[in-house]
Amino acid sequence: MMDLKEEIIDYSKHIGIDLIGFTDVGPFEDLKQILIERKEGNKLSGFEEKDIELRVDPKKVLESAESIIVIAMSYYIDEEKLQNDDKPQFYGSLARMAWGKDYHVVLMDKLEKLAEFIAGEYEGFEYASFVDTGPLVDRYLANRAGIGFYGYNSAIINEDFGSWIFLGYMITNVPLKKDKSLKDTNCLKCNLCIEHCPTSAIEGPYKFDANKCLSNILQQKKPVPEEMLPIIGDRIYGCDTCQDVCPHNIDIKEMTAKEFRPMELYDRIDLTRLLQMSNKEFDFLFRENASGWIGKKALQRNAIIALGNSRDKNAIPHLEPLLRDIRPDIRKVTIWALYNIDPEIAVKLISGIRDSEKDRDVLKIIGRYLNSNNKK
Repeated sequence: MMDLKEEIIDYSKHIGIDLIGFTDVGPFEDLKQILIERKEGNKLSGFEEKDIELRVDPKKVLESAESIIVIAMSYYIDEEKLQNDDKPQFYGSLARMAWGKDYHVVLMDKLEKLAEFIAGEYEGFEYASFVDTGPLVDRYLANRAGIGFYGYNSAIINEDFGSWIFLGYMITNVPLKKDKSLKDTNCLKCNLCIEHCPTSAIEGPYKFDANKCLSNILQQKKPVPEEMLPIIGDRIYGCDTCQDVCPHNIDIKEMTAKEFRPMELYDRIDLTRLLQMSNKEFDFLFRENASGWIGKKALQRNAIIALGNSRDKNAIPHLEPLLRDIRPDIRKVTIWALYNIDPEIAVKLISGIRDSEKDRDVLKIIGRYLNSNNKK
């Protein structure tokens, strides 16, 4: 006869969860100092829970906590299976995490199904489930629960699915035997993720600065630092470079979940269409996509950056109308994009709007580019 843990594992497979692990509720004193150092070093993304005590003590999240269930689902599919000839003239790239349905929704649905099952087996069941937005550190929990080991890029790597896995966790009041933590890393230590990181955000083995990570930068609603604009390339959401070069991601299993297979969107987003989208069309295309939460404005800003990095003069007619966009942040990044494509044309265009521009920050940028051009 199976015990409850075995029953949970068996049911998790039935509902399509690829990996499941179990760990205790700490508190995680070994993690606390790491988080303090990262905070003091200004290496956090800004999206994390601010209270470090909540991040290291599950009982402060759920007072009755006895164990934590961690789940993982693969989102990898061979890119060659997605090739099609309908490539738009100007396109931007979405990271793999945003090719299918929003993983927050998918994994939370799995966790809720799991909770319903446990509630039927354990009287007085209490729980709190989270996907990406919870107070605890999901990668730390996944490592502790035996889901995978840490790579040099701080990603969790599973032997079967590589690092292309989404994570979620459930804090419960059910006492469940914990799995063995994978503290002894199996990372190949090849340094490829460190060497290929576009912004050197991976500063060394297991040393990561979120402020320099393109994936984080593209999600922020504040202006993108100008020095980062050329490095972004055609990315409009996320960055997969460190995972693309990782040898642990060779010959891995593909996703089993249909939800993560590309639907209306995958890696090639028509940039000119995105720039012209109404709120209604944006909501229709992006409401079930992991990138949609940052909003139309941020994605359009990223699309303008991608057009600027194309250095294709055919993009200019699509950018020029945005010099009169009602949003100052959009006007500012459009000026950069035009200048990056053709400084001479850009100067003519921004000279034409200077007298009508009212925003001080935009005027400063116009003045800087005009002065820069005069010095040539």
